[in-house]
Formats: sequence, C-alpha cells, structure tokens
Amino acid sequence: MCASPVEGSPVNLSRRELEIAGLVAQGLTNREIAGRLFISERTVDGHLEHVREKLGVNTRAQIAAWVVRQGTAPVVAPASQPVNQPAQRRGGLVRRRWWVAAAVLLAVVASGLVAQLVRPSGPRIETIAGTKSVGTGNQSGGYSNDGYPAINAQLRRPSDVAAGPRGSIFFADQHKVVREITSKGIISTVAGSTSPGAKPPTNGDVATSVGFGYLSNVAVDKSGRLYLLTNLRGTLQVWIVGTDGFITRLVNLGPSSGGGQGFWHMPVGGLAVADDGTLYIAARAENKVWKLSAGDPFPTLYAGDGQANFSGDQAAAKVAELDSPLGLALDRHQNLYIADAGNNRVRRVDHATGIITTVAGSGKYYGDAGDGGTATDARLAFPFGVAVRGDGTIFIADTGNNRLREVSSSGRISALAGTGLSGLGGDGGQAIHAELSAPEAVALDAGGNLLVADTENHLVRELMGPLP
Repeated sequence: MCASPVEGSPVNLSRRELEIAGLVAQGLTNREIAGRLFISERTVDGHLEHVREKLGVNTRAQIAAWVVRQGTAPVVAPASQPVNQPAQRRGGLVRRRWWVAAAVLLAVVASGLVAQLVRPSGPRIETIAGTKSVGTGNQSGGYSNDGYPAINAQLRRPSDVAAGPRGSIFFADQHKVVREITSKGIISTVAGSTSPGAKPPTNGDVATSVGFGYLSNVAVDKSGRLYLLTNLRGTLQVWIVGTDGFITRLVNLGPSSGGGQGFWHMPVGGLAVADDGTLYIAARAENKVWKLSAGDPFPTLYAGDGQANFSGDQAAAKVAELDSPLGLALDRHQNLYIADAGNNRVRRVDHATGIITTVAGSGKYYGDAGDGGTATDARLAFPFGVAVRGDGTIFIADTGNNRLREVSSSGRISALAGTGLSGLGGDGGQAIHAELSAPEAVALDAGGNLLVADTENHLVRELMGPLP
C-alpha cells in the first residue's frame, strides 16, 4: 500500500516520469506509451512504479486525476494549503478538485465531439497493400503473394513510400526489399532478396538477386529509376536501380546504424531527388543532410553540423543542429523540407539562400497539440515523414502521435488523418476518424492523393478524394 503524500507538498517527478503520467491520463496503455516514447514496455513499467511511489497512489486513475489537478503547473507542485488544515476542510477541497477534474474531462470529450460534428467532410482512407489479418498484434508482419493483388499480400513494417511513373507505387519493406504496386494493384518485389544466402550487391547485378542490408528508404526520379538508401554492413549507401533492373552504387557515406531503438526499427535516413537529378540524403546517425549533384562523385554537406541538438534557425543550414533527420521532400522551388524527428519539428532549407527555418513544431518536448493554430506553435511527436504539394501545403507523418497532419500555405496546422490512438480501422470512411499505427512516411501521387506507410499496421494506405 502506497503512503499518500501530504496534500500540497512538492512532488518531484522527472521529465520522463511527468511525460508518462500525462500519457496515462490520456488513456494510453503501457504498450502505446512505449510506442509513443520509443522505449520498451519494461522501461514504462519502471517509470510508472516510481510515479506511483512519489505520488503515493496505487492506480492509473489516481495518476490521471493527479495530472488533471496539476493543469499547467510546473513539475514540482507548489504547496497550496497548510499541512495542518482541518480534516473536514481538506476533504471538501479534495471533493471540489475531483468535481473540477471531472468537469475538465467532460469538456475535453465534448469539445472533441463538437469538433467531429462540425468538421467538413475530408478525404477517405483505403488500404492499397497489406492484409488486415496481420494487424497491430503481429509484431513481425509477413512476406507473401508477389504477383497477386497487393491488398492480399503480407508486408512487414513499410518504412517509406514513393510514387513512380505510370501510376506505380514503391515502398521499402523491412524484409530488406523494395516492392512495387502497379496501377492495376498487383504487387511484386523489384529490389532485394529475402533469401538467407543472397550475396551483397555489386555493380551490374540484377536488383532482385542481392541482399541490400537494412533497406529503409526509396525515391524515384522522373525517368523511373529507383534510389535505395540502406545500411549495408555498417555503412550508409545509396544504390540506383535502372529501368532495366540492374543496379549501380551511387555513393557510400560512411558509418551508419540501422534498426533504431526501443519500440520501432527506425529508418536509417531519408531521400529526395530533384528533377535535375540532384539527390538529397538524410543520415540519421550522423545528424546531417547531404547533397549529391548529378554527375558529381562526392556529396557535399547541406544541413546539420553533426551534433544531435537543436539550433541554427534563421542561419546557414550547414551550421545548424539537427536531431535524427529522416524524411525529406522538395517543393516546386527546390526548397528542402526535413523531418527533424528528434527535435519534433519540420524544417525548411531555402534553396536560394541556404537558410534553415522551422515550419512546423514548437520544439518543446513532444506532444499532440495546436491544431487550428500556427504550425510553429504546435506540438509534434517524432515526425518521420514529410511531403509537399505544389501549392506549398505540407503533409506530415506525425509518427509518435499516430496521425497525419497538414500545414496550409498560410502556416496553419490541422489534423488530417488518425484519431491519435494506435489501432487499425476506418477504411472506406473519413481519414480523420481512421486509426493508424506509427505512420512513418507520406508521399503524393500524380493524382494528388496522399500515400501513407502505416508502418506498425504493416499496410500501405491512401487518402483519396480532395485533400484540404
């Protein structure tokens, strides 16, 4: 039995303990909290045990009630009443606080219902690859059904997605392959081999005959060539798959790390290719973004000084600090957008000046807030992916929040897909009411639909119909 702390006495929760307590108050399970924070369930259990001891409580409901009572108070709660107040007065105060907590929770629920009622109809969501029978309960996913309809195939944690020519779609599958969905909905493997004895790639090999290592990102140029980013034997490499199916190594960027940490296997970086063939490469382990101009043998540093931190807005991108840069996207002016995942931001490098700025995310510790307001005041949670439409609209894979969000050309952020809770559901309905599980990448196809790597659901999905 925990001993309750004296009412009003300071409660010293660490930042991590406070974050976990807040997620408990949101109704998340330990597994969902682990996924949100990129830590193991065992670590969550340990932190919750400390939270219970410090608060002197026994249940999750009591933790949630404490969080509601704190409101926007600092981590160390100030004393609000004398310790020796009469028991009757203290009991009345506690009852009033419970009524206030209940009123706050009811207001939150009501506001959510009202928001859903007044929300205009948005795009609908459909699965275009992956069988739902795998679901979120299967941690490993599967690999099957090449040559058949993609919606009947098994996938394993798709980590990136890209639109190709003639209506085809490519995605990186954690089975260390890249697979294609044709315009007719048929799936096939176009790069990498799942054979345990597949040899390492060399120039001139057939793309499907070799083992590419931890292949996590894919991009397509205007001629239909595929660019593959992989951690191969501890080095970050980019390979090209020609339209004839043969491969060429484009660049070796040096030491890398794959597999990620905690709950997910994180991508090793990100790719974006410009119309003129210029390639941009995010190196997550290095906290850098590289630029490789067409025809150049060596890349040049484009953003990030290698320190895992945040700094440099309104200054040269080369001396700015990034933290685990992942998804990349280019707009029609060739400005580069970076999913600066560890900083909970999306940042943009101006093509003409090389200056970096934040376009979404407040940079405060991760959260899920700010919809309807200025994007730079909002909170994101480990955004892994980004895409940009021709009119300047930004689409974000808000991975840790299990949502997709949209930033208008005027800089306002709004919810686009996902309820915020990890799950699987909603196909055929409005995307805003669907459930996603750690979506890691987004991309726009030629028709303006938004492709989504719904990673922990082992699916590729698509938002169809008019995007706001």
